[in-house]
Amino acid sequence: MHKASLALSCFLLAGIALAQQPPSKTSSSTPATASAAKAPAAPSAPANPLTDVQAKEMLEMTGASAMKEQLQQTMMNYFKTNMPFLPQDVSTDLEQSFQKLDFDTPIIAIYKQHISTEDATAIIAFYKTPAGKDMMQVMPEILQQSQQVGMQLGRKTAQEVVQRHRPEIETAAKQYQEEHAPKPAPSLSTPSASPAAAPAAKPSSPSPNSATPQPQ
Repeated sequence: MHKASLALSCFLLAGIALAQQPPSKTSSSTPATASAAKAPAAPSAPANPLTDVQAKEMLEMTGASAMKEQLQQTMMNYFKTNMPFLPQDVSTDLEQSFQKLDFDTPIIAIYKQHISTEDATAIIAFYKTPAGKDMMQVMPEILQQSQQVGMQLGRKTAQEVVQRHRPEIETAAKQYQEEHAPKPAPSLSTPSASPAAAPAAKPSSPSPNSATPQPQ
């Protein structure tokens, strides 16, 4: 039943992963045409997108530099944990390459798709107020706690679903393992079927013309 338990673990992990994804905006029971008709139109890019200077100021005020360092450290910890055998020169190359990554350019491009220069001016002004500064200080903690709540809810939901369908899942997992079990490769050392034994030779009958020895 070890294989069935493995399947259950995979199912739980899938439920946790789904909990971290944003909910779909369309329902599976809603026809595609109806969903498309009700879906709000995607906002168009602003006519006057924010400038590079405004974007960099927003990144600085929102702590993007600290987030960049945290992301780099997270990636390095991942490799050190999952690949502890990496040579030191490879680990050093990874760390130096991560430090050289340019995060600002692609993020600024995203900002320009959604934020106008007028909105950026108002946002930056808000960030400079006491309320804006307080919000920037608590926002990382809010995001972290929100993610933890989402993971807990997803894990709890997955466990409840698995518990309701445990016999069904175990049966399906066992059947799947049996159907996909690797077949043994033919061995060259396996002797082939023994050929049928040749019939024993019958003693030849004496020829009628052969001379019969005469008694002396």
